[in-house]
Amino acid sequence: MKSIKFIVAALVIMAFTSCHKKETVEVDNETQSVVDNAIAEQEFMAVIPAVNGVAIKTKGTGAEKNRPAAECDSLRIISGDTLYSSPTHVHPTYSLSFANATCSPIPDAKIREGVVFVTLYGKIKNDNSRMKFIMQNYKAANVDAGKKITYSCDSIVIKTISSDANERLFNVIVYKGKCVGPAGNWTTTYSTNRFIRHNLNTKDVQIWGTSEGVNREGRKFNVNVPATSPLTKHENCQFISSGILQLTPEGFKERTVDYASGGADVCDDAATFSVNGNTVTFTLK
Repeated sequence: MKSIKFIVAALVIMAFTSCHKKETVEVDNETQSVVDNAIAEQEFMAVIPAVNGVAIKTKGTGAEKNRPAAECDSLRIISGDTLYSSPTHVHPTYSLSFANATCSPIPDAKIREGVVFVTLYGKIKNDNSRMKFIMQNYKAANVDAGKKITYSCDSIVIKTISSDANERLFNVIVYKGKCVGPAGNWTTTYSTNRFIRHNLNTKDVQIWGTSEGVNREGRKFNVNVPATSPLTKHENCQFISSGILQLTPEGFKERTVDYASGGADVCDDAATFSVNGNTVTFTLK
């Protein structure tokens, strides 16, 4: 993934409180938190519903243990069983490999590698059932395979809140997520407690709720995505297509990030953020 580059090199806002001998100048040029949050948002937002969708397609008996996957988006059971009513039941764990870049459960043309391990604590369709993801050597890039960002976390826990034939609603918690730059020269952390609505017909996902992180410069930031303006990602699009969030870097004012600057639900790499009445356009690359 290329580093996100701003169309403007920096944002400098000057608010003059008087025209007397002594002027007070307010400068707000903190952009790194917006950049690093977008890096985390896009990939964690893509992999969670994708792996969940693969798990939904897995039959109750699970894949045959140690069989070669017929398709790269097939889960392969590596331990446990799906005999949920058995007194000796062991929660099943599956592996999902992204080794084959030409065949991926996320059809957005991004380059990915690594393995996601999925443990099921009950059938996904059942309310209050849970899934746990662990990412191993997971990397992703937009177009340049030499610029993959490494994504990891302690775990991702998904709880089914409601389910029907058309959509499923989940609570998602990412514990101690981490993004590391292609050369290992920067790190940002990211944790979230959010809700995902997965449309089973269109494959679109909408996400809202809170998150927090520390950018590559060591600055903490907090994020809130209102339920009235959820982040939306289409299955075939690399980027978040729409949604508005409020992000506040430590020591700075809240800024509003709008992912629909190129038009609502348009699959493009354009977004904006606004602070102190000024709006800056940046690209999600």
